[in-house]
Amino acid sequence: NELRAFKEANGHCRVPVKSEKNTKLGNWVRQMRRYYKEQKQDPVWKRRFAQLDALGFEWECRVSGYEYAWQERFEELCAYKEANGHC
Repeated sequence: NELRAFKEANGHCRVPVKSEKNTKLGNWVRQMRRYYKEQKQDPVWKRRFAQLDALGFEWECRVSGYEYAWQERFEELCAYKEANGHC
């Protein structure tokens, strides 16, 4: 599963829609968010949404590119501090 692999590598499921590296996955994530808004009550989709929920999927990801990049760098800094005891 590409999304699961992305999460393992990045620690989250916020795949950039305009990612050169993950173009298909980014488009799929955008489509899932749209389906979530349109198909919330459909039993088949509810099961699929539950699987994404269990993975930690974020349904509302309205973060600007700058905020997204800042959050990624902050998470890297926290990981560095944890590993090295300082930053």
